[in-house]
Amino acid sequence: MYGISMTRSGKEVQLPKPTKEYVQCYPDPVDVREADSILKAMQHVHASAIVYTASASSKGGTAFEVDDLGVANAARVAESLGIRFVLVSALGIDRPESKGYQMTNTLGGNYNGIMDAKRQGEERGRKEMTKSKNYIIIRPGPLISVKSKNGAADIELNQGDYIGGGISRDELAGVVIGALKSDKKGVTVEAYRRATRQKIQPQFEDRAGFVSDTYTGMFDNVKPD
Repeated sequence: MYGISMTRSGKEVQLPKPTKEYVQCYPDPVDVREADSILKAMQHVHASAIVYTASASSKGGTAFEVDDLGVANAARVAESLGIRFVLVSALGIDRPESKGYQMTNTLGGNYNGIMDAKRQGEERGRKEMTKSKNYIIIRPGPLISVKSKNGAADIELNQGDYIGGGISRDELAGVVIGALKSDKKGVTVEAYRRATRQKIQPQFEDRAGFVSDTYTGMFDNVKPD
């Protein structure tokens, strides 16, 4: 499986040497605020899927431009091209009353309202793909710097925004690949390292998650939205 990274500047993304064998950088800027910009890029590379990881940045793009409007634009393009859409969102989106949601939502600057924007972006993304349902939304917990030791065996998926925990970037990448390869459609999952699992709120029930020795297999029993 090969990928092409796209950025708002068109500048090459710094990647580890092994990763560069599988990921190329698209040379032109792609503005997620403009659906035509996304469509042009996807058609140029003959994309078979869109993995949306863009978010608000101090360098440009507010939360509502990138995490809301941008998601809707990307989902609309995916639907129009008949390709898969994988959105990397955030844990706790359905819990606006939680401290984590409220603290993150008031970061200020271009990040102000980012949880509200991500929540709206998820909703708009689902609506854009109502016909095909060819999407998976992944809500990772806090990103941790420690790399994976056992790959998929260390990871758990859950649903309902009850359980979460930390996850490393390489583990999250594995979950994304699993989502791309899975035949599941129209699902939303929380992803975290099993060793860090905890209730998002103390009063929540402890729901069993989905585990597997492969990143694709952990999607086998997830339920549709």
